[in-house]
Amino acid sequence: MNSSLIAHLQTAADKLEIDPNSRLANDLKTLANKSARSNYQIAVFGPFNHGKSTLLNAILGNKTLPIDLIPTTGAAIKVVYGEELATKITLTNGQIIAAKNTDILTEFATLDDDRRMRDDVLEVEVSFPHPFLKTGVELLDLPGTNDRDEQDKLVRDRLLAADLVVNVLDVRKLMTLGEREHLRDWLENRGINTVVFVANFTNMLEPEEQKEVQHRLRFVAESFRAQLPPGISNLYRVDALPALRARLKGDDATLHTSGLSSFISALQAIVAYQREELADVRLPVLRSLGLEVQGLLRSQIAKLTAEVNETKEKCDRELALKRQAQTLIQSGWENSLKEVEQWLYLPNLISFYQSPLTTAIQQDRFGEWESSNVRPRLKYAQQEINDWAAKAESFFNTSPVAPLKIILPEPPEVLLPESPAQPPPKPATTASTLDSLTPTALATGLGWILAGPLGAVVAGGASTIANKRSGDRSSDNISNSKNLDNSAEVLEAYTDAAADYLFRLNTETIETIRSYRDRAAAAINPEIKIDRQIDPQQQQKLLDLERCLANILSSDFLGLS
Repeated sequence: MNSSLIAHLQTAADKLEIDPNSRLANDLKTLANKSARSNYQIAVFGPFNHGKSTLLNAILGNKTLPIDLIPTTGAAIKVVYGEELATKITLTNGQIIAAKNTDILTEFATLDDDRRMRDDVLEVEVSFPHPFLKTGVELLDLPGTNDRDEQDKLVRDRLLAADLVVNVLDVRKLMTLGEREHLRDWLENRGINTVVFVANFTNMLEPEEQKEVQHRLRFVAESFRAQLPPGISNLYRVDALPALRARLKGDDATLHTSGLSSFISALQAIVAYQREELADVRLPVLRSLGLEVQGLLRSQIAKLTAEVNETKEKCDRELALKRQAQTLIQSGWENSLKEVEQWLYLPNLISFYQSPLTTAIQQDRFGEWESSNVRPRLKYAQQEINDWAAKAESFFNTSPVAPLKIILPEPPEVLLPESPAQPPPKPATTASTLDSLTPTALATGLGWILAGPLGAVVAGGASTIANKRSGDRSSDNISNSKNLDNSAEVLEAYTDAAADYLFRLNTETIETIRSYRDRAAAAINPEIKIDRQIDPQQQQKLLDLERCLANILSSDFLGLS
């Protein structure tokens, strides 16, 4: 038998996590033991009271096995060759009990008063000096079937391990519905087709009944497709008890009419032939189990594949959703940054705001102008940018990033030169953030930014005009002030102050935004991770099962592919 293939089937059973006490696990274990056995085993099988033990004793020509009017075989009794009659009982605890006769079979291999087997007996072996056994044949007497579950389980296991099954039939109830179901459930459905049928108790029938039995026996022979050597029948009539008596008395005539001689000759021919074709003989049983294991593998592979694919699809959907969200968030964040950067574009600021800002500075309304034109715009942009960053942090569960915080530039300061003496400039209001609730007031100093980026230094000469804020101005001073307010130089000073503020608004805010962009970019565009993952153990199990199936299908011996 292909031991490597049996190993593949056992590996598959382990990967399938088949219950070690299940019928399939036991069958595989039995096959493994069978492949390691060198003897050719013939198992005698049938319901209670069909004469199995009597038939074996007749073959051996000795009352080797316990027989009585009440069927009592309660163990699988293996009969092997030995130089003398002896019995060895192996108990489940490892203890061995040996005897030079078979008397101990009554104690260890028969049913108790409740028709139960002993649960402490592991193996029963009888050795006997018979020429047929000396050829490497062993006979197996099995308990009767259809009585108790534990006995049926024992019989099922041993039938699968046998090389040839002798099914003893009671011709008095031949091929009843029960007999047909028995035949199908115990043999056909399990791929056991190396079977010989023995019809017992024909001698107990009337001649007319025997004719009817012959018809039914032909039906048995034709309906069961036994795998036997060419020219060997799968059905024999043996009257077991008359045959045993004839063997014990040396009555050759009665022995011949009992049918035993023809049956023994058929057994010898079957054994001789099948020893040469043992792999082919055992193939049906192996194929039957192989197909069963293959079916379980395919079913489990399909189930696991569906589960893995479902998880993968969910992972793909989650990944696609996060990528879509990432694109949306990153796009919104970038657009918000670009919008404020475009608004801060200096030529646009000068074009839109320099003139009204100049007027606001002149009219001491810078704070009002800033609150209406700069603060709301930047506060909205700041909030929008931070909102996108918060969405990214929440959706991707990234580490928080310090939010964008725009600080407004220092208010503009206009310094008008005064002659002969110039009072110190009024301190400018400090810069404020967009979160400040207090409006920024205009710093109306007396100085003028010297060396301003867009302004020009106005000093001395006709443009040097004293601008006193004290209440005791002379009429000349007032007159001079009016002249100064209306002068082109003063207007230029306010215009340059407005341009200088817009320049600082552009450069300082752009720098703040760029710095924020650098530190927040990774949080806005993180490496995408999904919470759901395919179970690596599940994937490994699927791979293992697929490998087991491939190993089984790759064997030409099974012919399963």
